[in-house]
Amino acid sequence: MFDKVYAMDAVCPHEGGPLEQGSIEEYRLTCPWHQAVFDIRTGKVSADTTWATDIASYKVFLDDKSGQISIDIDSPGASPDGNDNNTQQLPREQTKSSPSKTPIIQLTLLDKMSHKGTDIMSFKFSRKDDQNYKAGQYYVVNLGTTEDPKGPTRAFTIASSPTEKDAILISTRIRDTPFKQKLSTLEKGTGIKITGPAGDFTLPDDHSRSVVFLSGGIGVTPFRSMAKYATDKQLPLKITMFDSNRNQANILYKDEFDSWTRLNKNLKIIYTITGEEQEGISSVASAAQEWNGERGLIDQAMLSKHLAKDALDKASFYICGPPAMLKALSDLLENDLKVSKNNIKIEEFTGY
Repeated sequence: MFDKVYAMDAVCPHEGGPLEQGSIEEYRLTCPWHQAVFDIRTGKVSADTTWATDIASYKVFLDDKSGQISIDIDSPGASPDGNDNNTQQLPREQTKSSPSKTPIIQLTLLDKMSHKGTDIMSFKFSRKDDQNYKAGQYYVVNLGTTEDPKGPTRAFTIASSPTEKDAILISTRIRDTPFKQKLSTLEKGTGIKITGPAGDFTLPDDHSRSVVFLSGGIGVTPFRSMAKYATDKQLPLKITMFDSNRNQANILYKDEFDSWTRLNKNLKIIYTITGEEQEGISSVASAAQEWNGERGLIDQAMLSKHLAKDALDKASFYICGPPAMLKALSDLLENDLKVSKNNIKIEEFTGY
């Protein structure tokens, strides 16, 4: 199929998908989890799958006599246009080591909790003293599930803040997959293996520009980490979050978010529900309590209602949620509100 050999990182930068299990058509490699597309010659992400970022590619050396293939992790790969041949002949006296692997960390399950009226569970794992990460990053969790067709690993956003030293928090929807079922039945004291942290869906270093979080369902997890961190550090960063859920029961971390708005004058949260309440399942109030928040999907009218014109023009937007929401809000921001693509960061949650 190819007359050259290419080398690139095997972990999708979006949510840690196993690229070695992806499909290749011509020079386009498609991630098996969320269908991000990469050019195998350069590691560049396709312009059509903007939720992922470029990954590293490496020069490859071939020994024509022995057939040995070696990779130089310190050298750049192919040129951005993909036309350079990144396969070179390896001098017989030269040897190159394989890329070093990300260290594997073992954590212990401290506690787990089901959220009433939902299929969401939260898990608290031990945190090591030297375990550092940025608010909004993720870990890749390995449960060793050999029976899962998507493999033994999944990526989970770290919902806890770096300022919370006692534990690592993740929250996820429990599906019928072997991986999720094993996760849901873990006993306290069980050890798991993780790699990371990774990801650049993080707070800006420049706090002079306000940020707007647009969250859908379980996509709220990185925003919990960011909001908690900004509150604990009292960052001079204005944050407005729109949190969309099907009903009140599915508004994850609401009590915590509400308490942080009282501590952080720069944090504002607008909740909206898109469906009807179901009797007896609300985790935040009785079913009979009237809903006083917004209703419906996050749209231009809702954004304009709660954001000043200069905020729309000057803010950085973070979108996290299911694919349909991500596309709709990206299109809204770029096409209707004329927000520069450079001021939009996206993270997709599909559930698995």
